[in-house]
Amino acid sequence: MARMFAGSVARHFGCDEDVVEDVKVAVSEACTNSVKAHRDTETLEPIELLARLVDGDLQFEVVDAGGGIDTELQKAVSDGAVTPAAGLYEGSLGLTLISSLFPGAEIVRNEERGTTVRFVVPAGQMSAGTDAMPSFD
Repeated sequence: MARMFAGSVARHFGCDEDVVEDVKVAVSEACTNSVKAHRDTETLEPIELLARLVDGDLQFEVVDAGGGIDTELQKAVSDGAVTPAAGLYEGSLGLTLISSLFPGAEIVRNEERGTTVRFVVPAGQMSAGTDAMPSFD
């Protein structure tokens, strides 16, 4: 469902199919990590998938209420400075993949709990003239 929503939004804004596929992969990886975090903490809170235009760019966010990521360890893994023990840091490769697909991606620990994964499709990768979000009512 999340992949369909993200792909539909990206297509609505005129992204070519390569970008649409990258968006779907990034959203899928972020949602998989969020589901794992919720399972590990036994939370029943919803996982949010948000899409919005910000200064002409298309921004996606996946927000969870799990235990929250260790951002210092994630940065070390992304930089190749550390290889965590197997099973110690599930999802590290998925988060690294998101960062490689969308170099400006942010992976942040939320103030209260959980993690937000945010990435942007630049306006240059979208068709001009589409300024309204689609309605999924």
